[in-house]
Amino acid sequence: MKDGRVGFESRPSLRAKLLMAFLIIEVLLVSVGVIGFLSLREADQQTNRVVALQHKIEAYRQVQHDTLRQLHGVSSALAFPNETTLASALRQINQFGYGLDRVSFVEKDELALLDQVREEYGRFIAVGSHVIDLIRNGRAAEAKQSELALGPLADKLERSTNQLVNRAEADMIAGIDASRQTYARSQMLVAAVALASFVLTLVLGHAISRSVIEPVRIIHDGLNRIAAGDFTRRIEVPNRDELGELAAHVNSTCEELQQLYRSLEEASRHKSQFLANMSHELRTPLNAILGFSELLLDGIYGDPPDKMRSPVERIQRNGRHLLGLINDVLDLSKIEAGQLRLSLADYSVEELVSGVYTSVESLAAEKKLGLRVAVPTGLPPARGDERRLAQALFNLVGNAIKFTDAGEIRIEVEAKGDFYKFSVQDTGPGIDEADQTKIFEEFQQVDNSITKTKGGSGLGLAIVKRIVEMHGGRIWIESRLGHGATFSFLVPARLEQQATQT
Repeated sequence: MKDGRVGFESRPSLRAKLLMAFLIIEVLLVSVGVIGFLSLREADQQTNRVVALQHKIEAYRQVQHDTLRQLHGVSSALAFPNETTLASALRQINQFGYGLDRVSFVEKDELALLDQVREEYGRFIAVGSHVIDLIRNGRAAEAKQSELALGPLADKLERSTNQLVNRAEADMIAGIDASRQTYARSQMLVAAVALASFVLTLVLGHAISRSVIEPVRIIHDGLNRIAAGDFTRRIEVPNRDELGELAAHVNSTCEELQQLYRSLEEASRHKSQFLANMSHELRTPLNAILGFSELLLDGIYGDPPDKMRSPVERIQRNGRHLLGLINDVLDLSKIEAGQLRLSLADYSVEELVSGVYTSVESLAAEKKLGLRVAVPTGLPPARGDERRLAQALFNLVGNAIKFTDAGEIRIEVEAKGDFYKFSVQDTGPGIDEADQTKIFEEFQQVDNSITKTKGGSGLGLAIVKRIVEMHGGRIWIESRLGHGATFSFLVPARLEQQATQT
C-alpha cells in the first residue's frame, strides 16, 4: 500500500459521480422541456389548421349564399322581366368572380373543384346573359326556350357549392380529431417521459444513496465503536472513491490506536502491579511503626516523657494517614486489575450507617460540626458487601467533614423501589459544575485554594465510584459554589451477583 491509496485512482471519484448524476438529471429536465415544446408546437399547428379550415368554411358558405342569392335574382328577373330587374340580374351575375377570387386566396388545395364551379358558373352566366338579351330584343319565345337550360345549370352549380362546404366541414372535423389525437399523444408522451424521468431519478437517487449515504453510515458506526473502545472490527466499505479511501485511513488509524491501547493497558497493568507491590512493601514497616508507637504510648516500655508523647502521637497520626493512603492505592490497584471481589451477604442498613456515624463522630466534633442521620425505621435487610459500602459512605462523610468549616453534615437513606439511595449533604464551599465530573477520576481534585489547603490524594471519590458501580449502582453530585454539596449513590437493595466492570 502506498499512502493507503492503491486501487482508488482508477475508479471514478465521489465528485465525478455526483457531477454525473446532476448531469443526467439536467438532461432529463431538458428532455422533458424539449418534448413539451415540440408537443406545444404541434398542438399550435393543429389549432392553426382548424382555424384555417373554419375560415375556409365561412368563405365557402359565403360563396354558397351568394350563388343562391344570384340564382334567385336571375329567376325573379326572368319571371317578371323589365329593364330594372334585368339590369340588376345582369350586374349580380357579373359580380360572381369576386367571391371566387377571395376563396382561391383563402385555400389553394381545392382548385380543381373551384375551377369546376367557375366553369359551370361561366356557362350559367353565358346562358343567363343570352336570355336577358333575347328578352330585351323582344324575342320572348326564344328566351323561354333558352331559359329551360338554366335549371340544370343552377342545380349543378348548387351541388358543387354544397360539395365545397361539405368537404371543408369534413376537413374541419378531421382536423379537430387530429388535434385531439395530437393532444392525447403529446399528453401520453410527456407523461411517459416524466414517469421515466421519475423512475430514473429514483434509481439514480438510490444509487447515490448506496454510494454515499450507506458508506457514511458504516464509517459513522465504525467510529462510534472505536470511540467505545472496540478496535477489533474493521470498517468494510465497498466504494473505491474518497469514502473508500477514508475507510482505509480509519482502519489504519484504528490499528494504530489498538496497538497504542494495548501498550497503555500493559503500562497500566505494570503501574497497578507496581503500586500493589509497593503498597505491600510499605504496609509491613508502617504497621510495625504504628504498633511500636502504640506500645510506647501505652507505657509497655515505661511511661514516656511528656516531651516524647507529643512526637509519638504525631508519628502515630501521620502513620495512620499514610496507611489509609496506601490502602486506597491498594484497593484501586485491585479494582483496576479485576482482583477485588465483593463479599456478598445480608446486612442491616441501620447498622451500616450507625457504624459510619460512630467512626466519624469524633472528627465532626473536633471541628464543631453538627452530624445528623436520617434513616427510616423498619427497612428490610439488604444484600451486598457491607464493608465496601461502609467504606464508600465513610469516604463521602470524611470528605464532607474535611471540606466543611461550619454548619453540619447530614447522612440520609431512602428506599427507592428495589434500590437504596445513600446521600451525604454538607454546608461546605460547594463544587463548580465544570469540576463535578472529573472529581470521580483517579488522582483528580478541584483545583482551588481550599483543596490545596485541605490536601488529599484524589483517590477517595474514585474508589467510592468503583465500589458503587461494582454493586450495579451509580453516583452523582448536586452542588453550587457557596451552597454546599450533596453526594448521592444508588445501589440495589438485593445484589445477587457482582456487576461487571467496563
